[in-house]
Amino acid sequence: MIEKNIIDALYKKINILTGESEEKMETVRLEEPPSLYLGDYSTNIAFRLARVLKKSPMVIAEEIADSLKSENIEGIKDIKAVNGYINFFLDYNSYSKKGVKKILDEKNNFGRGEEKNKKIILEHTSANPNGPLHIGHSRNAIVGDSLKRVLEFAGYEVETQYYVNDMGRQEAIVVFGLDKFKLDENKKPDHAIGEVYVEANKLLNENPELEENILDLMKKYEESSEKNEENEITKKFEYAVNYALNGFKETLKNLNIEHDKFVWESSYVKNGMVREVIKNLMETGKVEKDEVYRLDLSDFGIEKKLVLARLNGTSLYSTRDIAYHIDKMKNCDMGINILGADHKLTAEMVNASLKLLGYNTPEIVFYEFISLPEGSMSTRRGRFISIDELFEEAKTRAIEEVKKRGVATDEDEINEIAHKIATGAVRYNIVRISPEKPMVFRWNEALDFEKVGCPVIQYAHARCCRILENGLNNEHNNNSNIDINEPFDYELNDNEKILIKTLLKFPKVVEKSADVRKPQIVANYVLDVAQAFNRFYGNCPILKEKNQNIVYSRLKLVECTKTVIENGLNILGIECPGKM
Repeated sequence: MIEKNIIDALYKKINILTGESEEKMETVRLEEPPSLYLGDYSTNIAFRLARVLKKSPMVIAEEIADSLKSENIEGIKDIKAVNGYINFFLDYNSYSKKGVKKILDEKNNFGRGEEKNKKIILEHTSANPNGPLHIGHSRNAIVGDSLKRVLEFAGYEVETQYYVNDMGRQEAIVVFGLDKFKLDENKKPDHAIGEVYVEANKLLNENPELEENILDLMKKYEESSEKNEENEITKKFEYAVNYALNGFKETLKNLNIEHDKFVWESSYVKNGMVREVIKNLMETGKVEKDEVYRLDLSDFGIEKKLVLARLNGTSLYSTRDIAYHIDKMKNCDMGINILGADHKLTAEMVNASLKLLGYNTPEIVFYEFISLPEGSMSTRRGRFISIDELFEEAKTRAIEEVKKRGVATDEDEINEIAHKIATGAVRYNIVRISPEKPMVFRWNEALDFEKVGCPVIQYAHARCCRILENGLNNEHNNNSNIDINEPFDYELNDNEKILIKTLLKFPKVVEKSADVRKPQIVANYVLDVAQAFNRFYGNCPILKEKNQNIVYSRLKLVECTKTVIENGLNILGIECPGKM
């Protein structure tokens, strides 16, 4: 609100100076100076007006600053011109009172956007059900779930979907393998399926002639699906897929991730949409026939042709994917897909096909690969680190840390705290890095209690809880006669100013994160809050302070910090242990 007040006042002055309407004026932008000594907001508009007004930026800045002082801009205490920049200083007494009241009044709704009346269908994870989810899938799942939470908090209706690839070659290999190898029912379902998949691949590599069995399974499953028949083949596929998905759901639950809907690829063969898609694309005149049917997308700048179907009549993943997207885009205002960077061409081809047929296309958030320092992974060869292993390692390390710090003695409580720390460590360390950047998952960063890990944020929250508990139990504080409606009736120091200003950025952070589809903005912001709070805590005595108005004001600031950290981490799917 204060930023808007400043910008509106500046536009009025520019209009007086130049006679131009706001639409034709230079855009006014505010920045935050590197030091509070230089102000809270600054603009370089004087430099951009110099050419129009034919005066030096320093003269223009002085004129505008002097003129604006008489305007009494709400929330602004002083305005200064420095070397051509116009700097604005907040009235922190008023700003803090209003800001703290807003946070404490709105509590877990602080930062929440107004309802947008728009539905988004967000597809994420969608891993093939042929083995456990590995660390590579974790980036898709965590970015997708975090973005869902950001968008919901910003005011959108969001439905998350998992697109189940039950018709591809990988699943046919699993079904083939289940007839050849015994499923270890003592193991977690997805891990047991993964072992069968690896063994089946070995068998196929040693006996290439068995590949005909895989093609035959795929053909029979599609034919049965097209006829909506339930037979031995369909039962085998459905059993294999569901068995793996049960394991997936357990894995994702540990990371606080749930999908609203699982949409099976075969459903679009069963309801006839795949046939309809192929027919409609054939009628565009862009389909060529050689050993397969290919769609020419050169009109969209794509040289490679999209294979639609085999001559034997079986469809391909791409055709079924187009059908799925048609159905999806009909049922939402916006679609968002989370995809690995290696799917860029496929995604472009699907979107081009949708445009060719006259349908809306989804937005796509691409992410680069994630690995451990040891290197890359392969599900087919059975060389990967599963999310389960990653989580269990995080939890084991968290338990050691909790015990070392003496946070709790009861085993159940230790386990609960460690579970929340482990979930936070894995989720936060992945979501804080921009998806388009490749990343290496490092334990010393994920479980860092001092600088960049989620434990830094969770610990700041736990410290808030402890301070507030001690504050309530402080007899001297309870018996003091403080006007509780008038906190901050003193000159705030820089640490207090920076903390309150950081806390009040939260609504804009949520809005921007949702607008640009980047949950890492929220992740990095919550770390900023924790770090600002730690500086405040280290430099601003609370319960030992003799001035009771200061004690009360700082306790309210601690309460606000606790609220904002809780809201921010909740958006990221992370819980606060409350004690660490």
